[in-house]
Amino acid sequence: MKIPLSFIAGAALAVLAPAGCDPIAEPELCGEIPPGGCPVGRGGSCDDAACRALYDCVDGAWTEVARCDRPGGPAPDAGAGGGDVGAGGGEGGGCEAVTLDHGGEAQGCTPALQLPDCPAEAAETCADAACRTGCIDFFLCTEEGWRGVAYCDDQGRVAVIP
Repeated sequence: MKIPLSFIAGAALAVLAPAGCDPIAEPELCGEIPPGGCPVGRGGSCDDAACRALYDCVDGAWTEVARCDRPGGPAPDAGAGGGDVGAGGGEGGGCEAVTLDHGGEAQGCTPALQLPDCPAEAAETCADAACRTGCIDFFLCTEEGWRGVAYCDDQGRVAVIP
């Protein structure tokens, strides 16, 4: 009995192909963002009046990275001392906020930024969280065009360009 070579090759491929594939980890989705929240990884910023806070999807859960305080708006849920969101850390998911100089800021820069380049607002969250969004470099739109204002350092923290 003679078995065709193509049949043997096909059978071998069918048996060995699944063994050569590594399973691909499914991304952990965060689901619906909390009310009033905007996702920092999708360009959310406190310039948007609908955003009361910025959130980052970390390990399948939404983590607040910044509050969007508005002059004349309701006071944030800060402690008796007030101040920056979570300054100094703590149980409340606090963070060290990043502040950038927006001097000379303009609107309408082209071409649009694409990951890993992000607008400056994406860096103005927690110093530890901004670099987990897929952003590496942060730019400010000026009259001359895009200007680099910050980047993610080797430790995964935002470093401000002087």
